[in-house]
Amino acid sequence: MKFEQLLNNFDMGICVEQLQKESLLDLALLFVAVDGSIAEEELTVVETWAHKIEWNSAINLDNYIIDMTSKCVLAVQSDDIESFIQHRMTHIVDQSMRVFVLELLKQVIEADGITDENEIKALKIVESLIQPA
Repeated sequence: MKFEQLLNNFDMGICVEQLQKESLLDLALLFVAVDGSIAEEELTVVETWAHKIEWNSAINLDNYIIDMTSKCVLAVQSDDIESFIQHRMTHIVDQSMRVFVLELLKQVIEADGITDENEIKALKIVESLIQPA
């Protein structure tokens, strides 16, 4: 029984960690699309980071990026940015990851050398959702 609980907790830990990684990636991809265009420089920053993390999903990382990028474009087109951010931030529970998301998003914003008004607005939403340690 205790061994079963240990396995369940281990599996749950992996699931929570993967969900946080997916949420980080989702937010980064949203910030690639939030200005209304997909800049290769911004996408490269996200892909480079994503390929450095340990990805524990049945979905191939590159396929996930392609699929999620189109979902992010849809969120931007339907003016669903704030709820998209809020939903993803609820899955990022580790304080260190909540702080890291800001660093990553700033790198994405700066990658193409152009800072759009929508990028700034979206970043402020993320900042408002991060609680100090």
